[in-house]
Amino acid sequence: TMFYCSNCKMLCTQNTCPQCHAAPLLPPKENDPVYLTTQEAVWAGMVEQLLTQNGIPYLKQGMHGAGIAIRIGYNLETYYFHVPYGAYEKSKELISGIV
Repeated sequence: TMFYCSNCKMLCTQNTCPQCHAAPLLPPKENDPVYLTTQEAVWAGMVEQLLTQNGIPYLKQGMHGAGIAIRIGYNLETYYFHVPYGAYEKSKELISGIV
């Protein structure tokens, strides 16, 4: 059984989140945004392309934020990707060759 931490957007095998220690956790719902991967900018474009081509909605969030990314350059940014729980397994398969 999988559990979902709405704080961290993480899937967990335990009823307590290993990151933020929130408890009790609930099973994920179809549209809950779940963490998929963290990628540097060069690979983030490939992840975006694969998800988009397969009609999978996603949320892409920069680790440093726009203000810092402007100063250091977007090619040095790192991105977190989240997808709906219902598309999680397919998304993992799609990106398995690049992560």
